[in-house]
Amino acid sequence: MTTNLQFEHFELPAFWASALINNDYSGLEDSDRVELDQFVSWMKKEYGRCLAVDCNDEPSFTAWHDAKQFGVMACDVLEYVFDVPKRQAK
Repeated sequence: MTTNLQFEHFELPAFWASALINNDYSGLEDSDRVELDQFVSWMKKEYGRCLAVDCNDEPSFTAWHDAKQFGVMACDVLEYVFDVPKRQAK
């Protein structure tokens, strides 16, 4: 039996957890939401969807993380796991 599941891991801001895992954006500042929306758009373009299924619960502070390209400065990050469609070999 083959599966179409594949997981990608990203280090992203800890303050995005509620929005990414529970779809609850209520705690985000407007500027944080803009950066998160840019990440979500990138995920959808790159993988076809943005479906976070888990994250660790031990934040670590770093300046170098996967949200830096969207304008997020140094912050506490968590490792998030995303369910992405399995890419077909070409």
